[in-house]
Amino acid sequence: MQVQYDKYFDERGQITVFLSLLFLVLMMSFLFIVEGVISYSASSLGEDAVKGAGESIMANYDRELFKNYHLFFLDPRQKDYIVTDGKEFINQYFSGNSFFDIYCDSLEVTGEKTAVDEDGLYLKHEIREWMKYREEKEIAKVLEDIIRNTKKNDGERKECQEEVDSAETDVKKEQDEEVNQETKEETNKKDTESDLKGDVDKNTDNVEDMKPDEKAASEEIEPVSEETLKERSNWKEIKETLQLLMRTGILFYAAEHPENLSRQSIPGTNLPSKRVKGSSFDNEQRLLDKMDELSFSSLKGIKSLLSVDISMDGRGTLWTKDRYIISYIEDCFSFYGGSDKKDNALLYEVEYLISGKNSDIDNLKRVANYILLLRFINNYIFTGKDTQMKTHINTMASAITGVMGMPQTMKAVQVLIRMAISYGESLLELHTLFSGGEVPLIKDKTTWNLTLKTMAEQLRNKQIVKKGKKNISYKDYLKLFLLTKGNFRTVCYRMMDIMQENIASKEPGFLMENCLFSYSWKGSLAAGGVKLNFVKQCSY
Repeated sequence: MQVQYDKYFDERGQITVFLSLLFLVLMMSFLFIVEGVISYSASSLGEDAVKGAGESIMANYDRELFKNYHLFFLDPRQKDYIVTDGKEFINQYFSGNSFFDIYCDSLEVTGEKTAVDEDGLYLKHEIREWMKYREEKEIAKVLEDIIRNTKKNDGERKECQEEVDSAETDVKKEQDEEVNQETKEETNKKDTESDLKGDVDKNTDNVEDMKPDEKAASEEIEPVSEETLKERSNWKEIKETLQLLMRTGILFYAAEHPENLSRQSIPGTNLPSKRVKGSSFDNEQRLLDKMDELSFSSLKGIKSLLSVDISMDGRGTLWTKDRYIISYIEDCFSFYGGSDKKDNALLYEVEYLISGKNSDIDNLKRVANYILLLRFINNYIFTGKDTQMKTHINTMASAITGVMGMPQTMKAVQVLIRMAISYGESLLELHTLFSGGEVPLIKDKTTWNLTLKTMAEQLRNKQIVKKGKKNISYKDYLKLFLLTKGNFRTVCYRMMDIMQENIASKEPGFLMENCLFSYSWKGSLAAGGVKLNFVKQCSY
C-alpha cells in the first residue's frame, strides 16, 4: 500500500511541472508575438512616416513651372532642405506618442534625377502625363503633303543645280575665248601699230563730224528696237528692286510692321541646351544665313541656294510616336503672329525651338529664310516647266544678251531671270504668311502672281497671293520644322531653356538642372534599442 501511495504523489508532481513548463512556453510565445507585433507596428509606422515625409517634400513643387507649363518638379529652393525637413516630419510624426519611442537616427539623399537628365526623359514623362488629360490636336494632313512635295522638289532641285553648273561652264568658256581673242588682237596690234597710227588719228577726227546714223553705220551697230530697250529697262528695275529689298532685309519686307518686331534676347550661359551639340538642321541654317549674299548679276548665289539639301525626314520620333509634344508646344509656347506674352524672355519661343539663336530677331530671320528657301525651290522648278513663263524669260534674255553682244551667255541670263522672278514670288508669299494668310502648296498657272513686266510694281505693292486647292500657313510651317527635326532631344533642351529663363525672372537663380523629378533616400529609425533601416524612392 505504501508503494502505491508514493507512486500516486510522484505522478501528481509531474503534471504540475508539465503545466508550469507549458505555461512558461505559452508566456514566452505570447511575449514573442507581442514583441513581433510591436516591432511590425513600429516598422509599419516608420514606413508610413518616411513615405509621408517624402510626399510632404514632393508637395513643394515649383508653382511657376506648373502654372505655366503643367510640369511637376521639385522647387530648386527646396533641394537643400530635403534632409532637415525629412527628419523634422518623421520626428513630428511620432511626437506625443508615449507607446512608441521612435525618432529618425540618420537620413541622407541618394540617386537624384533632374529635369535635364537622360536627354530630358523625365520632362517628356511629365508632358505625356499632362497630355493624357488634354485633347490632342490633329496634326494637319497637309504637312504630310508638304513632306512628299519637298522630297519631290529635292530631286528636281538637283537637276536645276546641274543646269546652273552647265550655264556657268558656258560662261567660263566664253570668258576664256574672249581672253584668247584679246591676247591675239593685242599681238596683231603691236605688229601694225606704227602703220595704223596716222590712219587712226584721221578716222577719229572724221567720226566726231559724223551724223548719228552715219556713226552707227560706221561702228556696224544695228539700231536697238523699242521692245528690246523696254525689256532691258524692266530687267534693270527688277534687279534694283530686289537688291533694295535684300539690303533692307527680308523681315522688313515680310512683316507688316517691322518696327514692332521683338528685339528681346536671352543670355547664352547656363542654358540646358548647351548639353546638346549642333544638329544637321543647324548646319543647314548656317548655310541659309548666306541668303543675304545673293546677287542677280552672277550665278554664285543661285548655286548656294540649290546646294542646300531640303529633303525632310518623316521618320523621327516627333513625327511618329511623340506627336503629342507638338500639341503641347502649341499650347504653352508663343510664336510670331500668335498671342505674345510680354513678360517672357523671348516672344518668338517656337522659333527658338527650331533655330536655337539667343535673340528673337535672329530666330525669326532664320525661320523666314528656311521658308523662303522652300518656296524659292518650289517656284524655281515651276518657272522651268511652264511654257508661257519660259517664253517670257527667253524673250527678256534674248533682249539682254543681244544688246550686250554676248548671245553665248543666253543660258546664264535665263537662269538669272528665273532666279529673280522666283525669288520675288517667294518674297511675296513670305509676306502673305507673315500677315496671317496662306500660300498654295503646289504652284501652277492659276496660283502664280508675278509677271516680268509688272514685277517691280507688284513687289512694292505687296499684293496678297492667290490660293490653291491645298494651302499652308506660317503656323503649319512651324509645326513642319518641329516635326522634321527628328527626335525629341534638341527640342526638349530648348524648351527647358525657355522655361528656365522665364521662371528665373520671378525666381532668381532658378535652374532646370536643380529641378528634381525623383530622389532616393536612406536612413534608420531608432525604436528603443532597435534600429530600423530603410531605403525609399520618391518621385512624381
